[in-house]
Amino acid sequence: MNTEENVKTPLENEPEAEIRDARTGKRLSGRALTALVLIGVILLNVLVSLIGMNRIWQVDMSQPRFKDNEFTLYTMTDEFRGLMADVAVPAVEEVNKERAAAGEDPIPVRIIFCAERDTVNNNDYARYVLYTALHLQKEFPDTFEVSFINVKRNPSAVQKYKITSSTNIYSSNVIFEFGTEYRVYSLDHFFLKSDATSSAPWAYNGELDFSSAILAVTRAESPVAVFTTNHGEQLDNIKAFRELVHKSGYIVEDIDLEHDELPENTRLIITYDPQIDFFGYGHMGDTGTSEVQKLDDFLDTACSFMLFVDDKTPPMPVLEEYLDEWGTVISRVENTETGEIDNYTVRDMTQKLDKDGYTLIGQYATTGMGASVTSDMRSVSYPAKVVFPHATAIKRADSYSTVYVSAEESGDGQAYSYESYHRNGVSRIFSSIFTSYNTATAEVFDKQYEIATDRNLYRFMTITSEERTVQQTNYLTTDDRSFVCVCGSTEMASDALLESAVYGNTDVLAACLRYMGRAVVPVHLDLKGFKVYEIDNQYSGMTASGAIATVVWLTLIPLAACTVVGVVVNVRRKYR
Repeated sequence: MNTEENVKTPLENEPEAEIRDARTGKRLSGRALTALVLIGVILLNVLVSLIGMNRIWQVDMSQPRFKDNEFTLYTMTDEFRGLMADVAVPAVEEVNKERAAAGEDPIPVRIIFCAERDTVNNNDYARYVLYTALHLQKEFPDTFEVSFINVKRNPSAVQKYKITSSTNIYSSNVIFEFGTEYRVYSLDHFFLKSDATSSAPWAYNGELDFSSAILAVTRAESPVAVFTTNHGEQLDNIKAFRELVHKSGYIVEDIDLEHDELPENTRLIITYDPQIDFFGYGHMGDTGTSEVQKLDDFLDTACSFMLFVDDKTPPMPVLEEYLDEWGTVISRVENTETGEIDNYTVRDMTQKLDKDGYTLIGQYATTGMGASVTSDMRSVSYPAKVVFPHATAIKRADSYSTVYVSAEESGDGQAYSYESYHRNGVSRIFSSIFTSYNTATAEVFDKQYEIATDRNLYRFMTITSEERTVQQTNYLTTDDRSFVCVCGSTEMASDALLESAVYGNTDVLAACLRYMGRAVVPVHLDLKGFKVYEIDNQYSGMTASGAIATVVWLTLIPLAACTVVGVVVNVRRKYR
């Protein structure tokens, strides 16, 4: 018997081929080795991704788009970098010196995205904002810190950034925080559109908006908002609104506008449900003070005025004559026989919350400045309903004209219009924030007087701005626009609606307060139009050819490794 024929090779004795680890002497099966190689490839990909995120690698493989001596959409300009280094960084360092002297830890300017990093990075527009933030963090690591909060999964993490419990922080928001100061921005804020109906922006304005937000939180003041008290105002029913103004960053005070001087650093005057006219235009009180002149001087200094009226507000000829200059007219009708005057009372049996049709649901304006106020609210799938009980209508003054922009003239091919006033060197823009629907009617003296149409919707809330800028330093200019905001429903700001988490009244008023706030705006920071399609590879340290070579090597190395392992396994099987 040939014993050699009965001797089996190791491969015939074993169910699958094995090789011996040279260091440990342990046997590894081919399947186990394959699994280890796959795990190694996965870990390598994760490592490369993490390094890429940390070093801000962004390479566009479709075509070479980076141009020498030109700044791309992602990279920081020298002006932006210089502004941060010369203004923002010293402000943060000064605060941290004081904290160190008090035995407290230093704090950075936090830039908080309200979604997971992958979610932000995968959004075509949010990615621009993300990379600007990451470049700031990379350039000034001791001053800026970028973080991410999933507000859908963990809404309590952003509770302190809400003005009230009923306001919302959306996943598209970006929060800038330094110490106790913070600003909440919507994603749309960082981009420019030809008008509010455009689906896509035409330019990225991130550097200017980042600078404005950072300078605001590092150079914060405490502005004053005053409520007038000498016109029969009923302030007992708006405790929630007063608290909202306070939480928006204002010191809240009351004032008799005829007898008292405005407190220093007053930035906002609010008149709620007046029953008595202002003094002015020859109709003076005992003191001879023109309240209208005082208001006009106030609005010449980059400040704002908010007025709440309704369908029962009595005629106020002096104040209304002044409001006409700001494009605002309260809709009234006079009975020529009796001399009685009655306001429009808007009614809608379709868009209503009560059976009588006097508690109305407002329609968001989608064009003009008013649409910018509510852009954050409208960015969600189902914008919150905003309620206007017992509303009157606000008309545009005859001194203002409608400017039409054709589809051919607009940036995105969509026609739009706006209301403007230009006279004696004064330039003002008037815009609706909320209107009625085309199903509404206007009643006067308890009878139907007029029917709304698509071209004649009743305005419930409007805003007018007077354009003005003031140079502060070589780096900074102040956005010195003045605003007049008029709401045709006093109950819109009532405690009952502002304390409700169902309706969006709180969000609207908070948005108006933020929009009318005085902003410090940097100069020499140009926007970046999307007509230039460069993608940043400056910080990756790669040229286009180098990027291609890197991708090739990262593809070939795992392939070569698998090939070598396969050959080794097959050779060991054959000769063992």
